[in-house]
Order: sequence, then structure tokens, then C-alpha cells
Amino acid sequence: MARIRSVHPGLYTDDAFMALSMAARMLLIGIWSHADDGGGFEWKPIVLKARIFPADNIDISPVLDELVANDVVQKYDFEGRSYGAVRNFGKWQRAKKPTRFVPMPEPVRKYCHSESICPKCEEGTSSEPVPNQFGNSSAEGRKVGRYESINVPSERRDDAPSPAPDAQTDIEDFTGPTEILLPQPSVPPDARTTLFTAGLKGVRALTGKPEPASRALLGRWLKTAKDDAAVVNSAISGALDVRPADPVAWIEGAVRSRGSGTTRQQAVRNAWAGVPDIEGV
Repeated sequence: MARIRSVHPGLYTDDAFMALSMAARMLLIGIWSHADDGGGFEWKPIVLKARIFPADNIDISPVLDELVANDVVQKYDFEGRSYGAVRNFGKWQRAKKPTRFVPMPEPVRKYCHSESICPKCEEGTSSEPVPNQFGNSSAEGRKVGRYESINVPSERRDDAPSPAPDAQTDIEDFTGPTEILLPQPSVPPDARTTLFTAGLKGVRALTGKPEPASRALLGRWLKTAKDDAAVVNSAISGALDVRPADPVAWIEGAVRSRGSGTTRQQAVRNAWAGVPDIEGV
């Protein structure tokens, strides 16, 4: 997961930094954002290119070799995988709650000057995926509520060791209810609640508007949809899939269209075409 890093003004006049090509300088700053808080990163040129130079036609492998040749970055292997480390990273980048996701032997930590950064982090720790900031996906949502578990003491869990046959066990020694796993009907949240939670996040992500302005848009679309929150939710979901250039106009058109009974087939064709499913919008 990318991080916000600080760039000191003195970097641009540093001798080692000035000796690099322009592409190598940009790559180094980009690596800072994608390295963990100890200065380590996975040595995956294709992934780094996609993250740091998404719009540029550039071969990143020789640029990485340039960083290594100038001793700005060090490449190393650990348990059959390749990683990179940024020299003196810990001197200039200090996270408030540092974490590591790249395994880093002690000599490499010294190279990064990050021995004191998250010293108790396990070297085998792996990175976690970026959380979904717009709530659960539709597939995940169907799983919610399928099973509910009643919390019980660890002594009663299925994975706890069974007592010996001759052990004297009194059932009264166990407190709390027994763990029961029962299939529960999946109850989706109220459409209006979903609209002003996940839907509100989606509108803010699409439009970049603050929460009050986004809520005002939701209210306007609800009025257009005759207070049918499901219609507005569907339009926002479609916009998140299509990512139109003008999301407000797109959603308004979709709300009017779906509220007027546009066929599902036509709506799908419009979505693939990247236009709202309403004529004239």
C-alpha cells in the first residue's frame, strides 16, 4: 500500500541524487512511497512500473540497475524471493506507527539505517491487501449474516483438546453458552441505509465533493427517483463500474432512466458503452 512520504528540499542538490538520470530520480522518489516503513520493497519491475510510471513508455529494469550501480538502492534475496532496500531510508522517513511487510536481514537494516524502526516486526511478515474503502463488494455482501457464531470460552471450542477418558469433568465448571453455528437467512441492509453509507462513499469517490454536498446530491436523486433508494443505489453502482467523465450527469440520467422502466438489456448495453442509460444524456 502506498504511503505519504516527505521529500527534503536538500535532496535535489545531493551529489548522489544529482548523479542519477531524471528517470532514476523519479523512480527513487516513487519507491519511497511504495516501500515499507523500514525501506524495503519487493523487487518486481513490472509492478513498480505500473505503480510509479503508469502513463510512461519506459523500461524500468535498466533504471533499477542504475540505482543499484550508484549504491542508492540495494537488491537482495531472501527465501527465494528478490527484494530491494533504500540506503539511509530510516534517516529521512519516520512513520508514527511503523510497520514492515518486507523481510529484511540485519545487514540490510543497517544499510537502510532502520534497525530501530519496528525492531520487533517479524522478518517473514507479508503485506496485506488494501481495504475496500467503498464497503463490501456485492459478492462479499451476500456472505454477511450467513452464519453467526455465539462467543464462548476457549475451553468449549471444537479445536480445544478433549479431556482424557478417565478425567472427571463437571459440566457446571464451564460458564457461558455453548458455541452454536446455525445457518441464518441473509438479510440485506435497508436500501436507504445502504444509500447513505456505501452509496455516500461512492458518490464522494466519484465526484470528489465533501460529505454535505454529496448528501445534497443523494437527496436530489431520491426526489427524482420518487424516494426509491434502490434505484439510486443501482445508478451509483453503475457509475462506479463505468467511471464516466461527468458522474453527476451520468447518475442523474441513470436515475431517471431506471425510474422510467428502461429494460435491463438496454441498461447493460449502455453501461458497456460508457454512457448513462437514458436518451439525450
